[in-house]
Amino acid sequence: MRRQAILFLNSQMEEQASLQQYIDRSGHRSQRVQRMERLLKVAMRQELTDRQKVCVRLYYLEGRNVAAIAQQLQIRPTTVYKHLKKARQALTRCVPYLEVSERFSSESA
Repeated sequence: MRRQAILFLNSQMEEQASLQQYIDRSGHRSQRVQRMERLLKVAMRQELTDRQKVCVRLYYLEGRNVAAIAQQLQIRPTTVYKHLKKARQALTRCVPYLEVSERFSSESA
């Protein structure tokens, strides 16, 4: 079950990156994509350490590999993997709560 959650979040973030490339080319952004981006940004800001944020940005949004990230940050590749793993765990835990919170606030407005 845990492995599935990590794979799901991995695919969500990879999908996010490929959606970003599509958006950049077409200029089209659906409300669902905008909502997911907003939720991920809030989750990243509230739940991740600075180092986790950097690793997630470099790996998922800029498409860098673990070795390049490790070299840039002057840490071991295993440490990059650890930061990415902990970031995925934190985001997996909090994104469903943010969705519920966002729905509640938009319904009460």
